[in-house]
Amino acid sequence: MKNQPSPFETHAAEYDQWFDSEHGSRIFSLELDCLRQAVDPVSGRWLEVGVGSGRFANALGVQVGIDPSQEMVDIASERGIEAHLAPGERLPFEDSSFDGVLLVCTICFLNDPRKTLMECWRVLTDSGRLVISFVPSNSPWGVYHSLRGKRGHTFYSSAHFYTSEEIKALAENAGFTCQTEHDCVLPIPDEPLGGDDISRVTLRDESFVVLSFFRTNNNKGDHG
Repeated sequence: MKNQPSPFETHAAEYDQWFDSEHGSRIFSLELDCLRQAVDPVSGRWLEVGVGSGRFANALGVQVGIDPSQEMVDIASERGIEAHLAPGERLPFEDSSFDGVLLVCTICFLNDPRKTLMECWRVLTDSGRLVISFVPSNSPWGVYHSLRGKRGHTFYSSAHFYTSEEIKALAENAGFTCQTEHDCVLPIPDEPLGGDDISRVTLRDESFVVLSFFRTNNNKGDHG
């Protein structure tokens, strides 16, 4: 049986157009301002893993991107990004090719986040930086997207969300040390979170987090 095509392949235009909606453009602006605390201006050559349609890369000055969706690669290329068709687990670049690697809301969709982060370590220079932004699982939007995924949402049915502590542990196990953390509060989702699914007192207020790491000289992973 053939694998079903990714929704990021079949619904790429729909995904990209969301950023032009009133709600989407507001959230994009808030997330971009938060990201700029960590990566603006970019210094040297940067790669975005999971570049999508290239909105963030274009706004932040990231020159290169990869994505497993050809449709997304095509849209990102139209925005001036040097976009390549590839999965995060197998980056098509030589060792020490980049000064920085960026993942924007990508880690929740990765099949193998550990392997992807090891690849990020490999393509970074010794003084390279890794920046990961994500929606925490223990935030209003993390809970909301998880519930949508359980209900069969086009994009979020395959997503797995993490806490900030879990992301730090994944990165540290791949050979990175956390340097800074930035976050912001996004507008509360329109739909109720489902009171029976989670106690609201366990939630953090911030629904968008940006973690900045520096590359250590010792990669704990095994490239085998």
